[in-house]
Amino acid sequence: MLGLTLAVLHHILVFGLVAMLAIERTLLKAPVIEARRLAGLDGGYGVTAVLVLAVGVARVIWGGKGWAFYEANPFFWAKLAIFTVIGLISVLPTIAFVKWARASKTDAGWQPDTAAVASARRWVGIELLLIFPLVACAAAMARWPF
Repeated sequence: MLGLTLAVLHHILVFGLVAMLAIERTLLKAPVIEARRLAGLDGGYGVTAVLVLAVGVARVIWGGKGWAFYEANPFFWAKLAIFTVIGLISVLPTIAFVKWARASKTDAGWQPDTAAVASARRWVGIELLLIFPLVACAAAMARWPF
């Protein structure tokens, strides 16, 4: 039962990550950028990413398949690599959102310049696109060996 509980929690958290990224992307398309809302949402995204990793580690340790299954599974390592790349990419928008939130605290009418918004939107879009190979690796991992 523990394995099932961890799997369900892991999947719910991953869906939460995708939802938060989609909301960030949507907020970055708005005519008025809500910097503090973006920064808060991005903070939640970061916490959720850490929880995804923690629950994933718990699944590897206490799940039904055991470490030997994961250690030898190339799709597991590919999934971890993609997750790491997404995490590294997310640093760029996070830095921007924190700077924007600070600027909007001192000046309620402050807005980031168009180029900065476009850059953040592009990086968040890349993160979203990388979800597809991540999910493909997760599906292949679960069915490996074929």
